[in-house]
Amino acid sequence: MKKIKITITSVLILVLFLAINTTCFGVEKVYKGSKSEVDATYIDEGYINVKYLNATDKKLKVIIQKDSTKYTYDLNNRGEVDTLPLQMGNGKYKISIFENISNNKYSVKQTVNVDVKLNDENSPFLVKNQLVNFSDTSDTVKKAQELTEGKTDDIEKIGVIYDYIISNIVYDTEKAKNVQSGYLPKIDEVLKSNKGICYDYASVMASMLRSQSIPTKLVTGYSSKLSVYHAWNEVYTDETGWIALNEINFNGNDWNLMDSTVASSGKQSGSSKVMEYTNKLIDKKYYTKQFEY
Repeated sequence: MKKIKITITSVLILVLFLAINTTCFGVEKVYKGSKSEVDATYIDEGYINVKYLNATDKKLKVIIQKDSTKYTYDLNNRGEVDTLPLQMGNGKYKISIFENISNNKYSVKQTVNVDVKLNDENSPFLVKNQLVNFSDTSDTVKKAQELTEGKTDDIEKIGVIYDYIISNIVYDTEKAKNVQSGYLPKIDEVLKSNKGICYDYASVMASMLRSQSIPTKLVTGYSSKLSVYHAWNEVYTDETGWIALNEINFNGNDWNLMDSTVASSGKQSGSSKVMEYTNKLIDKKYYTKQFEY
């Protein structure tokens, strides 16, 4: 009788293990499932690394949830790491990895729960992630270093970087027509071609400023004036707090209009009337924020 109880208990433990489908190994907080893993080593810095262990032809998704707020990401199916932000502040996060079954149906392959305590509330907006993907060797980061050489004031750094972007990058109308769902900016390609769509402008700016230790958000949402789903930036300094769109002006300059996509058209037109119209267009009342990365 005792032997039967032990056998049943063992089976129950096995069933529970398979149901949870995740195990944490070591102090690095790497949670391994049967098909994927979540590396939560750097949660205090505001991000996790997620990887599907083997290449597959199936579509993969990750949902990161805190309370009632959810962020959904496409996970690459090449067996490579994706870096995803923990931008919803301190608290308990649920991370779920899904594999496509058919059409729009997905099955859960791994679920991990982590308790996030950030080093700083702005930490997620200082590091790279899937949409703001940069490194020390990125040409974009090198350009930011070149532009800010000798400057110690964050507002000055924001000014020269913003002005460079709106003066040099041209909106790519053809790319906008053909861009696919799940598109992710490649900042060095944008810098090389000097062309891009709104995601590209916002990603380049966020990458440049974060590389200079200036917290920067890539924000997505709707622009009622443009009648499109759109991307723009918000930038933080100790002196100003978060600079969002045209809420703040410095010394009469308009470089802090944080929708660089729209501002580039006005700047490059060379027309004061176009720039005046642009200034009116970039107004927070015309924008509805949905997500921030």
